[in-house]
Amino acid sequence: MDLPPDTVLVFDQDEDLSVFESFTHATNYLEAIDVVEGEYTAAYSPDGRLLALTAPDGWKGPVALARTGRADLADLEQRVACYWQRHHRGQVPRDPLQTARFLIDRDSQPGNGSLVRLTRLLRRNHH
Repeated sequence: MDLPPDTVLVFDQDEDLSVFESFTHATNYLEAIDVVEGEYTAAYSPDGRLLALTAPDGWKGPVALARTGRADLADLEQRVACYWQRHHRGQVPRDPLQTARFLIDRDSQPGNGSLVRLTRLLRRNHH
């Protein structure tokens, strides 16, 4: 199955990875205060294009996501490899496209998406 055209991969300070099926999904889920405080270290499209994640109105405003016109596939691949090493030890690492599909499929399973997102929020709030 192909990925949606606006799929977004967002990495945080803990080397965790969140994948969203669209810019809208990402900006609705991510919180401006976390963007302002630097919680998210990078945002990419699955093909390595860099995305700019900002909170133009500060911590109380909306989150914005935009294409930058730049790409760094090598950095994306390295971040994805680190994600697999840290969070899926013992499994064969996947490339960015396969990883995005794996996480979208996992999060779309009944009950999994909510639990995964709640776990991330709780983990983030305890740092």
